[in-house]
Amino acid sequence: MNRLSFRSCFSAACLLVVGVWGTSALHAQVAVNNAVYAYDQAMRNYGLITFGDTTLSNYGDTWGPLAVGGNLTLNGSGSIAQKPELFGVTSDPTLYVAGQLNLTGDTQLHSGYASTPNLTGNWSYTSNQRRLQSPGNGRLYSANSSDPQAAFDPRTNPTPANWDFANLENGLVAISQTLAAATPTGSISLQGQTLNFNANGATSGVVVFNLDMNLFNGVLFDANGNGSWDQNQERVSQVKIDVPTDVTYVINVLNATDKTIFGGINFNSGTNNEQLLWNITPDSNGSLADSVSLGGGARFYGSILAPEINLSNSGNVAPEGQIVASSYTHNGAELHFKPFDSTVGFTPVPEPRTWGLITVALAGAMIWHQRRRQKRTA
Repeated sequence: MNRLSFRSCFSAACLLVVGVWGTSALHAQVAVNNAVYAYDQAMRNYGLITFGDTTLSNYGDTWGPLAVGGNLTLNGSGSIAQKPELFGVTSDPTLYVAGQLNLTGDTQLHSGYASTPNLTGNWSYTSNQRRLQSPGNGRLYSANSSDPQAAFDPRTNPTPANWDFANLENGLVAISQTLAAATPTGSISLQGQTLNFNANGATSGVVVFNLDMNLFNGVLFDANGNGSWDQNQERVSQVKIDVPTDVTYVINVLNATDKTIFGGINFNSGTNNEQLLWNITPDSNGSLADSVSLGGGARFYGSILAPEINLSNSGNVAPEGQIVASSYTHNGAELHFKPFDSTVGFTPVPEPRTWGLITVALAGAMIWHQRRRQKRTA
């Protein structure tokens, strides 16, 4: 299937997930499960996907592959796709930039190959050194990679198979909207000074939470929802999320525009955080850009779905997961790849006509899922 038709099908599938199954509890749960599954497929092996620009400054290393729909600016020196043992064998480029590439130092592509099909300007490529050099002093090296494509000029290398940014963006926005509209089934409470996320007895499937950033006043959390903050009883010092073994947590982050999630609060590692998905949603004012920053101390655990958000890290926070955002600005920390691991698969609905449409729309995604899991296993 060609690139446009695959992504059109993916986008159509997501829209069907949103709107065609009615309002029953069963159909609502199936829609949430399938939205989580579709996110898992859309991310492929990329640690970061942005539809606009990405800027990495003083970043050290990025563990996983990057796909940037706008311009990529790399300020300083670092390594891209440093840990292939985490994302496995992939036929896609580990660095894909649809716009311009701006380099101020030397960047090493540790594994895979780069694809920069629209790169313009007085760039040069030295084949024996596997070096792409900018008109200034920036250079992209791929000498450490064993991939055959790493030996060729990134301007002529293939782009990701069956890939279209516009359709991918539409599909991921639809997924985000589906999850944001879901009825919360989990609860958030404050125990001592620890913010807890409780599955309320669920042992499988997807548990949905709504985290309203309006309930925060600095490090205080209005746990009882009375509109005031108690300095002694509602202070948060840490977040630690333990996800049950066969459960996926989806945390809808609401009213986060121009705020830092967990600013001044330590985000500590919990169990099964690879089964944790943060769905960061825009506010209701569509005329303004929505900017959100990730806090949490040294780490921010879990994958992130923020297709309508200008996302950034704050205070040298290293995200640990897979990220999709409208744009992304990263400074002062490594960008860690941890593959999202959904505990749910695609589920058909017992309505023949609807199931026929879904089958057509998701056929490509299901094939991709099988190949991706085989590569991870290998």
